[in-house]
Amino acid sequence: MFLGFFANAQNKRFIYEYRFVPDSTNISDIKTEVMNLDVSPAGSKFYSYTVYNSDSIMKADLDKQLAATGSINIKSDMRKGLVKYSVTKNYPKYEMFLHDRILADKYKVSEERPINWKITSEKKKIGEWTTQKAEADFAGRHWYAWFTTEVPIQDGPYKFHGLPGLIVKIEDQTRSHLFTLQAVKNINSIQDDVFDSQEIPVSLKQYSKLMKDYENDPTKGLKQMQIGGITMIITDGQNNHMKDQEILLKEKIKKDNNKIEINKSK
Repeated sequence: MFLGFFANAQNKRFIYEYRFVPDSTNISDIKTEVMNLDVSPAGSKFYSYTVYNSDSIMKADLDKQLAATGSINIKSDMRKGLVKYSVTKNYPKYEMFLHDRILADKYKVSEERPINWKITSEKKKIGEWTTQKAEADFAGRHWYAWFTTEVPIQDGPYKFHGLPGLIVKIEDQTRSHLFTLQAVKNINSIQDDVFDSQEIPVSLKQYSKLMKDYENDPTKGLKQMQIGGITMIITDGQNNHMKDQEILLKEKIKKDNNKIEINKSK
């Protein structure tokens, strides 16, 4: 049944709207991002359409700079989009990885926590899909999902999977994070990362510590990069001093306090 779904096209793209509240102290500030779930018989990739498009434009600009001057100048406002990470799943075992970057380092984080769904008898129509409700606890939040057996893929946005059909809509109990399926289209292939860089494989526990260290001292890595003599130039208009950077980064981290995973390691 699964392979039959791909009979007319090699791959599918499920386009979701992601609505989220990044700052729990300002719940009226709701952000929106267009997210793609690209699916093939071998697996899936979930990523921000906005970030991918922005990276493609940025890479073209940097290649042009390099060809013309032999150097590149990266400006802090070149990369658009709010969701910088991506998630991949390998079928049929659903081996899952979070791909994220902390400053110059890119990490591949293995995800082994199970999602224990409780499927209810409740059903409703969402758009063109007939869906059924399920719920589960994951990473410190309680989630309500609506899946459809009309699309025989046990996958969904972010890390969510394991239901007997595609997840059409999923929202956490606090209504801080909501994914809703908007469209489906045929594609030729799953998108590769625009910037092909070596990933560092880490466990969830290691990744959690790396993130905590970064949030405690967000400019430490920038200082080390400068000391190491990296030729990359990072500019952001008026805020060129490290102290200004530190203030800006800490303020940004402070306002990003309502992440999709409350507990990154359990």
